[in-house]
Amino acid sequence: MTTPDQPPPPSGWGDAPEPPRYGQRAPGGAPQPPAPQYGQQGQQGQGQYGHQYGQGQYGPAPAGGPGPYGPAAAKPGIVPLRPLSLGEIYDGAFTAIRHNPKVMLGAATLVLLVATVLGVLVAQLLVPSLTSSFAELGEIDPEFAELGFDNLFAQTIASSLGIGLTMLLAQPVVEGILTVSVSQSVIGRKLTLGEVWARLRGRVGVLIGWALLRALGSLVVTFGWFFGLVLLVALVGEQSPGAALALGVVLSVAFVVLVVWLGVRIGLVAPALALEGRGLGGTVARTWRLTRGSFWRLFGIYLLAMIIVSIASYIITIPISLVAGIIGGGSGSLEAFSTTTIVASVLSSVISAAITTIFMASVVALLYIDVRMRREGLDVQLAAAAQAPDGGQPGSRPGPPPGMLT
Repeated sequence: MTTPDQPPPPSGWGDAPEPPRYGQRAPGGAPQPPAPQYGQQGQQGQGQYGHQYGQGQYGPAPAGGPGPYGPAAAKPGIVPLRPLSLGEIYDGAFTAIRHNPKVMLGAATLVLLVATVLGVLVAQLLVPSLTSSFAELGEIDPEFAELGFDNLFAQTIASSLGIGLTMLLAQPVVEGILTVSVSQSVIGRKLTLGEVWARLRGRVGVLIGWALLRALGSLVVTFGWFFGLVLLVALVGEQSPGAALALGVVLSVAFVVLVVWLGVRIGLVAPALALEGRGLGGTVARTWRLTRGSFWRLFGIYLLAMIIVSIASYIITIPISLVAGIIGGGSGSLEAFSTTTIVASVLSSVISAAITTIFMASVVALLYIDVRMRREGLDVQLAAAAQAPDGGQPGSRPGPPPGMLT
């Protein structure tokens, strides 16, 4: 029996049998004592949710002293199977990369590289029309024409549009690959790329659909905010410029707050789509419930992770741009400078996208698992899955349908 907040077991991480409630009778007829709560010591040495899985049914106790949540939890993979701290989430993200580098680094970077190259090739279809537009602008503004950067500007803008389009389609696939790999690293299993793809391919369509829907929603919200801002400021500005400025600031702050709030509340949709067998609507509703009451914690982790990847990206990509500028400028040829600039831009895009996508997808996947451990006792199911010899299929449950994580 399931409830809206506790759906059928997704992705082979089966539900633990629910113990009889207090006052109910077991099959033998004897009334059952109250079930121990999270953080309490179980009776008769049995391991309980949030406590040491080494006691009772999960085998010998793991090495290590007590953790912040009590006795040390089982750690078959990259993180302990209990609600995670901030440091454990970030450490788990880096450990997931080291645990399965062929998938986490190799496959993800390869997909992003192919998407970037395809984006540049697609961009060439736009270059002639953009070059003509810049040439017409040069006829109006002679100073702009003297720069001679028509082709460079056209290539830059077209490449940005082309790469943005291909990344929009490739990034959700990469995020799905990384999510599946991280989810198995949590229980100590290292999958090959073929195994990851076999588990993910049934969810690729819905992942891409979610990415497109999210992009469309962002455009609609941004356009609505901009149109409303311009209209209200224009109406009020004639009467009071100061009031118009204040209104513009308030609307801008409200827009940022709305975008951040929505981003946090739907931030776990992608890993849920990759690991559960639900449709898009059901998954969005489910993750909305999962994130209820956890906004500030999720927001803080997202924000710090974005700061980390931004700093790392700038440290790596800025030297590339500087070297490209020196090489292109020293050639004395505008064509060589344009080519060098475009190559540097493509290389920087791949590196920046790889750093951002790999680390952020790992963090988001671990946050999804963490939230479910806190709300649904997923750690119990994961501990059982880690002991199962069939790849995360605890007990004697039948195998999940194709495309679901096992």
